Formats: sequence, structure tokens, C-alpha cells
Amino acid sequence: MFEISPFILPVTIGVFAFSLMYLLVFVVWEGRERMTRLRRCTHSLHDRQTAKQQPFSTKLASQFRKFAGGSVERISILKGEEAGNSAELLRAAGFHSRDSIVFYAFLKLALPIIGFLLGVLWFALNETHQTNVLVKFCWICGIALLLSKSPDFYLTQRKNRRFKQVRRAFPDMLELLVIASESGLSANPSLSRVAREMRVFSPVLAFELQQLVIELSFLPSRTKAWQNLSDRLPLSEIMIFANALIQAERYGTPFAGAMRTLMRDERAGRLLRIEEQAGRAPALMTVPLILFIMPPLFIVLVGPAVLSILDNILDGGFG
Repeated sequence: MFEISPFILPVTIGVFAFSLMYLLVFVVWEGRERMTRLRRCTHSLHDRQTAKQQPFSTKLASQFRKFAGGSVERISILKGEEAGNSAELLRAAGFHSRDSIVFYAFLKLALPIIGFLLGVLWFALNETHQTNVLVKFCWICGIALLLSKSPDFYLTQRKNRRFKQVRRAFPDMLELLVIASESGLSANPSLSRVAREMRVFSPVLAFELQQLVIELSFLPSRTKAWQNLSDRLPLSEIMIFANALIQAERYGTPFAGAMRTLMRDERAGRLLRIEEQAGRAPALMTVPLILFIMPPLFIVLVGPAVLSILDNILDGGFG
């Protein structure tokens, strides 16, 4: 039986108590004191009334945001190339908030610790398990590693779902853009109208188009807006779309002509993909054919002859 040292359980409880005290003292109390000093200096009665009217969930979210940001900043894990990769993954998964990278870094920091402590508590409270110490340690480390990878797994799955939806709706977007541009609309009104029409069957692509329209209206460089779209959706179709429109604006190509050319290329690419899938069908049907079609056919063809031979053998001869 796994012998547990008498100080493991008190130490674990002490770590939880220390974390709770950290949350209450260094975040809640410090934030309240800071806000009190600011209100006292500015004499802002309106801010005081607004803070009182906030719901409890908003206050709790704000305190958690401060706690997460303070913890991440103290450990300095928002620096380097890994932080940039994490920010790109969050943008591709659809999280565009400034606090998303802070929450992600805090979860990557806190989840392994929580998993390790929960594993220790589980094996400490369940003394009936006759397991080796090394096996239990491996289980605890595995739980911590699994929890540390869970945010990446969730973001990757969410990114793949968004990309699949965007790739499926991209040809329809081009068709609508061609119709809107040939009806006399320019680039921004065409994109805005198509974004409104696509909210029903592709909200992800509609949101990205609306974001593109806003950036095209406010950014000093339209090229930067197209590049931001390809950065948020790093798909080959979106990159070709953004680069083609960058070249069209640089050399003065009409928007309707560029959309028409992209639509023809997309139709040709779509036909090639369908032909490729049709060409792979015979190879994919080989395994089901061997496993599910050939055995019944063999039984139907050979079965009567085998049964006749067995009847003759059981009757004692062939005559």
C-alpha cells in the first residue's frame, strides 16, 4: 500500500488556503483600495454609482481578470516566440479579445498545478488502492500533463471547425461578391452586404468579413486590412483572395473583374477537387468490397455445392 507521509495532506490544504488568501488579499483588497483612492481623488460620484449597479458576475469576472493578469505578469510567461504562436492560435480559434492571451497563459500555468494537487489528494484519500509509488507518481504527472495540454487541444479543435466552415462557405461568398459587384457596388459596400447575407449559414466568415469592412474603413492602409484577414484565417483560399485584391488595388484592376477571375479559379479548383475525390473512390471501395461483399457472394455461390457434398458424405456415399 502506498505509504503517505503525514505532512502531504496538510501541505496540500495549505497550498489551497494560500491560493485563496492570495486571491482575496492581493487582488480583491488591493483592487478595492486602488479604486477607493482613485474615486477619492477624482470625486467621481457617477463611477461610484455605476460600480454599485454592476452585477456580481461582472465583478467576479473583473476580479478574476485582475488575478490572472497579475499572476501571468509576475511569472513573465507572455514573452518570446511562444507567446506569439499562442496569440495566433487564439486568433485562429476566434478569440480576439485582449484578455484572451492572459486567460490562456493563466490556464496553462494553473491547470498542471491543479491536476497535480488533485492527483495527490485522490491517492491520499483513497488508501484502498494497492499501487506502487512509481505508478501513482506517473498517474499524477500524466493528469497534470493532460490538463496542461487541454487548452491547446480545445483551441485546435475549435480552429479546425472554424476553418472547415470557412472553406465550405468561401465559394458561395465569391459568388455573392460577383453578383454584388456587378450590380454596381464598390468593394466596401459589396463586402458589407455579403457579410449580412452570410450571417445565417456561415457566421464565422460573416464576422470576419464585417471585421474586414471596419478595418478597410478606418486603417490608413487598405493593404494592412487584407493582410490582417489572411492572418486571422491562414487558409490558402483566403490568402489567394487577399493577395489578389491587394494586387488589384495596387494596379487599378476593377473590383468586379478581380472577383470574376477569382470565381473562375475557384470553380476550376472545386472541379479538380471533386475529380480527385471521384478518382479515389475505387481505391477506398476496395476494403469494403473485400470485407463485406466478397464473403456473402462466395457463400451464395459455393454454399449449395458444399451442402450437397456434406449431405452425400453423411448419407454414406455418392450413390
